[in-house]
Amino acid sequence: MNKPTLFVTAALAAAGAVAQTSIPPTNSLPQKSSISIQEMLQIGPSGIKLHSLAMITQGKIQGEVDESYLPGFAVCSEDEALPVRSITARLLGQYFVQGKESPNPQAVDLLIKLSKDEASDVRYNAVYHGLSQIQNKSDEIIDLLIDISATNREPTLYSRIIESLASDKEKVTAKLDAKLKDGNQIAIYEIYEDFTGKKPADAEKYLAMPSSRPRLFIFKGKGEDAEAFKAKLEKALAAEGLKEPDLKISGPGENYAVMLKTYLTKDYITVEKKFSDSGEFQITQDMWLTPEMEIQIEAMNKMRK
Repeated sequence: MNKPTLFVTAALAAAGAVAQTSIPPTNSLPQKSSISIQEMLQIGPSGIKLHSLAMITQGKIQGEVDESYLPGFAVCSEDEALPVRSITARLLGQYFVQGKESPNPQAVDLLIKLSKDEASDVRYNAVYHGLSQIQNKSDEIIDLLIDISATNREPTLYSRIIESLASDKEKVTAKLDAKLKDGNQIAIYEIYEDFTGKKPADAEKYLAMPSSRPRLFIFKGKGEDAEAFKAKLEKALAAEGLKEPDLKISGPGENYAVMLKTYLTKDYITVEKKFSDSGEFQITQDMWLTPEMEIQIEAMNKMRK
């Protein structure tokens, strides 16, 4: 199950609890015979907003989600409750951007704001479900997506951005070239390689630089003793110039894997080149290592011990 599904499921589960504990007495809302979902998004407290957003997500509202909802979504985009802002970002993308040749400008402006939110889940939904889904991207959106990919390497989001920029390949490549000419930006070098599949001009000067963050390679075990497999892999890596590689065993029993972290640009390039088609050492996954993933890996290592 991917991240968006996990987060929305958790947020919807929270909606019931928050709504039950946070719904104010009826005299705190305007006394009308009925209050619409659009109005609840605008005037309700966080619990009411979250409950209303859950109803939209679950398809329990009458009629279509149209521009009449945008004032409420604008208010929700500034709500102090993280789940309110995060689900709002997802719904803005779903109803006003995805599949639209001309996405709603107000929705796009809200998504740009939410893409800079302090909470990573809000930023994720604004970009994954919204900005990256825009079909005809302006220069502003392209520049923003490049900047986000340079600072956020969460695997699913990063891949989504790289894929979404493919329709503007010439323009994006020109922008990356211009950024590289402005200075030694290692993150832009990495994006250039991932986006074009080629090396930029003056690529040699980047090889000795530390990569913008560690690169994680996961090698599938061969069923033999995990320590023996790790020792053989360490020897093979040393033969390619990776001295004292950062290797860790992960997983129980015969279902183990060996994780390798590289820190230099030339080291991860060497591993990709020499081991991607290796019959003895199979790379099952490789990715940029985010701080959140570091925490998860550390927790897994503690469980193994």
